[in-house]
Amino acid sequence: MIEKITFNLIQQYINGWKKNDLPMIISCLTEDCVVIESHGPTYHGVSDIEQWFKFWLEANSKITKWYIHSFYFCENKKTAFVEWDFACISNDVEYKLPGISLVQFIEKKISFIHEYRMTHKAYEWGKNELKSE
Repeated sequence: MIEKITFNLIQQYINGWKKNDLPMIISCLTEDCVVIESHGPTYHGVSDIEQWFKFWLEANSKITKWYIHSFYFCENKKTAFVEWDFACISNDVEYKLPGISLVQFIEKKISFIHEYRMTHKAYEWGKNELKSE
C-alpha cells in the first residue's frame, strides 16, 4: 500500500465529514472498521458509523475546520499518523481542538482510527518549575 493512497483515503474520510456525506465516509472504510473518537466513544463497524452519522445530522452538526498539519506513514505496519486542527458546531456548541489520529489500513481501506486530542493549549514552559494539571 503506498503512502499517497493512504493519504487520499484519510482526506476522503475527512471530506466526507466536512460535507456531511455518509456514502463518501463509508466508501473508504472496511465493513468491520473501528473508530475511537478523542473523547471516548467507540464505533464498531459501518452500521455503528451510520447510526453515529444519523445523530450527528439530528444535532445540526457541521465541521467548520479539519486541517491536516502533518502526515506520516509506515508502509510495513500499514499505519499512518495524522496531526490536525479540528473545529465543529454540534447542538449549537462550538468545539475547537488540535489532535492526532492513528489510522490503520487493510486492502486499501481504513480499518481503524484512534483519535487523540490535546486537553490544554500548548504554552512555553517557564523553565523554573514542573507544572502539571
